[in-house]
Amino acid sequence: MNQAGIIRTQKRVGTVGDGFWGPKSIAACQQHLKGMMPSPHPFPVEGSQEFLEFFGPHGEKNGYAPPGRKIELPFEMYYDGSSVSKLTVHEKCADSLLRVFQRLEAVSPDKSSREAAGILIYNGLYNPRLKRGSSSSWSMHAWMNAIDINAGRNGNKTSWPVNATMPIEVMECFAQEGWLSAGAFWGRDAMHFQATAPL
Repeated sequence: MNQAGIIRTQKRVGTVGDGFWGPKSIAACQQHLKGMMPSPHPFPVEGSQEFLEFFGPHGEKNGYAPPGRKIELPFEMYYDGSSVSKLTVHEKCADSLLRVFQRLEAVSPDKSSREAAGILIYNGLYNPRLKRGSSSSWSMHAWMNAIDINAGRNGNKTSWPVNATMPIEVMECFAQEGWLSAGAFWGRDAMHFQATAPL
């Protein structure tokens, strides 16, 4: 994101628009998104006992898969150039993710605005794997409750918003349904959104 984009984001989250993304901007952004989340929060905190009771066991490669439900997207996305019109997501957050996409459609009502926001590039949802670099901690993708969008410009090690480009408006659409944005809450991996409550 260029400096003008950072200043615009700072103003949107209610902090000084100086183009420097530091601790005050991070705190303001997280508070801004938390303030948009439903109360009570619809999803448990990652790793908690409530999380395991709510979502059940994670998926296993070539084995158990969490209970999923297909949702029909209100606009077409693309995965490696192929059209995607439906996604399978954990049944406990399927309705919520559909509403996220309906919100995205409302804030980006045509294809050109969706392209500008980077929300037409789908990079995956269910993947029964461990977190990168971990030998014991499972990725949220293993529960079918996390989605990646526009990974090429918002990768795992790309800092947000200094280098990554995920718009705050996209994060707001997810926050309004209780989904955490990795870019806002851990400063990188801005492609990643998960159905869990903030700490």
